[in-house]
Amino acid sequence: MRQHRTTMLKVTAPLTAAAFALAACGGGDDADAATTALPEELAVASTVDMTDEEYAEYLTALEEASKAEGGVISYYFSAPAAAAENQINLFIEKYPWVELEYTSGGTLELIERVITENAAGRPSADVLQGGPLEDNTLCRDEGLCLEYDPRGEADLPADRAYADCGCSVADFFTFHITYNTNQVSAAEAPKTYEDLTDPKWKGRFGVNIDQLDWFAGVLAEMGEQDGLALMEAIAANEPVVYAGADGLEKLSAGEFDVAFPQSATRTVRDLIADGAPIEIVTTPVTIAQPDMYFPLKNAPHPATTRLYMEWLMSDEWQNKVGEVVVKVPIKEGAPIPSSAEGILDSELFFETTDNFGDYDTRVEQHQSIFVTG
Repeated sequence: MRQHRTTMLKVTAPLTAAAFALAACGGGDDADAATTALPEELAVASTVDMTDEEYAEYLTALEEASKAEGGVISYYFSAPAAAAENQINLFIEKYPWVELEYTSGGTLELIERVITENAAGRPSADVLQGGPLEDNTLCRDEGLCLEYDPRGEADLPADRAYADCGCSVADFFTFHITYNTNQVSAAEAPKTYEDLTDPKWKGRFGVNIDQLDWFAGVLAEMGEQDGLALMEAIAANEPVVYAGADGLEKLSAGEFDVAFPQSATRTVRDLIADGAPIEIVTTPVTIAQPDMYFPLKNAPHPATTRLYMEWLMSDEWQNKVGEVVVKVPIKEGAPIPSSAEGILDSELFFETTDNFGDYDTRVEQHQSIFVTG
C-alpha cells in the first residue's frame, strides 16, 4: 500500500472493533478504481415519483447491478472510521455482498483528493459525507455531485428538503450549552449564549473551537453584525479554549463549569449514562447542522452508490438513526436519540450552504475572536 495521509478501510463483512482500529492506523489496500457503466434503465435522476411497483422493480434491478459491478462502495468521510461503524455495519448486513472501502482524512484534504482524482480521470470516491463546504466546492464550483433524489425525500417537509444541495440530508445534529451539575444548579445554568456575557461567568466556561459550523450558524441566525458582537462579548469574558471531546472531560472533572458548543452526540449521552455530572441546556433557538451525503457524478460503482442513497433515506434506516448514530433523523416522526430529547421544542435554525458565508472569512473571524485575540 502506498502511504498517504488519508485512511482506507476495505470491508467485506460487518465491521469489528479490530477492523476499525486497523483503519485508524492506516491499514488497507489502495486499489485502482475502475468505473462501471450503469445500465441505462437505472440511470434515473429521481425515484421520488415512482409507483410502489416501479420502485420495487427498480430496487431489485439496482441490487443485481450492484452485484454485477462487484458490490463495492468507496466512502469518503472526514471522521475516523470508528465514527461510522454502526451505520456501515447495518448497510452491509442488509446488502451482504457489499465490499466497503472507507477513506478518512481532513475535510479540505478529502475535497482536494476528489477534485484531483477526477481531474486525472481516475475517480475513486462513490459517496462523500460532509457539509456546506463540500456542497459549495464539489457540487456548486466543480460540478462533481450526482443529481439524484432517493424516494425517501418525497416525505420531507420543505424546510428539510435541501432542494439546492447536490446531496441527501439523512440526519442532523444540534449544538448546545452543557454544564457541570455539581457546580451549577439548573436554575443558575445559562439559558442562552447571551447569558454567558454576564461577568459572573468570567473565566468559568470553555468554548469548543472545533465548531466553526456553530459559529457560522449563529451569525446566520442573528445577522452577521449582531452575531459577531455576541461572539466578541463572549470572548471578552475570558473563556477557556478547548477542542472536541476534551472539553467534556474537563467539564466533567470540574475544570470549568460550562462548556459549549457541544452537539448532543453519543459521547455526551454515554458520559451522562456513566454518571458524569453533565446536563444539556436547550436554548430558545437551536443551531442545527445537516449531515450531507454526496453521491458523486463519476462514482466508480454507480449502482451501489444509488443503493446506498436509497437506504439512507428509507424508513428502515431513518427509524434507526437516533439509536444507532445518536443523531436526529431528517424525517419527522422518526425516533430521536434520548440525548436530544427536548430540542425539537425549541426553534431549529439550520446552517446551510447558502447561509454559511464565505469559508475563509468565517475561519478568520472565528480564529481572531477566540484564538488569536
